[in-house]
Amino acid sequence: MGLIWKQKPLPTLAEKKAAEVNAACEAAIHAGVDVALSGGTEHFSLTPNDQTNIDAMFDAVKLGAEKYLYHPDNGRCRMYSAADIAAIYTASKAYITYQTTYCNALKQWIRRETDPAVLGGICYGSQLPADLAAGMEQLLAEAQEVAAGVAAKLDSKS
Repeated sequence: MGLIWKQKPLPTLAEKKAAEVNAACEAAIHAGVDVALSGGTEHFSLTPNDQTNIDAMFDAVKLGAEKYLYHPDNGRCRMYSAADIAAIYTASKAYITYQTTYCNALKQWIRRETDPAVLGGICYGSQLPADLAAGMEQLLAEAQEVAAGVAAKLDSKS
């Protein structure tokens, strides 16, 4: 009995575009974010390991730590105040939320786009169609309200 070789179908243009958008989103997140801190603005990468470290640092603050050891990109470790740690955490989560929400909106556009010329031009950084941009803006506003509520609860515990 011979083997039957089934060739996997080639990805569609939409599938290729979605994969490109996902990769670009991941790269943007990993590249990180600038955060205004008490001693000036510093840059923090947001690779999965960095995100875990920032989460752990913030958890320590929630448990009562007044400072915690960490480092900016290519910087040396130093102690950050609880307020700076909260700023790093908040900025990183807001940045990740923005990038992920934008990526998902781009993929919605890719899924619904029927014009191959338009589809071929969609890339990370493209301006969203009005309805998707409005939906994204609304989601980000709601996420900001949630973040503000969490920050207020943290402030009330201090």
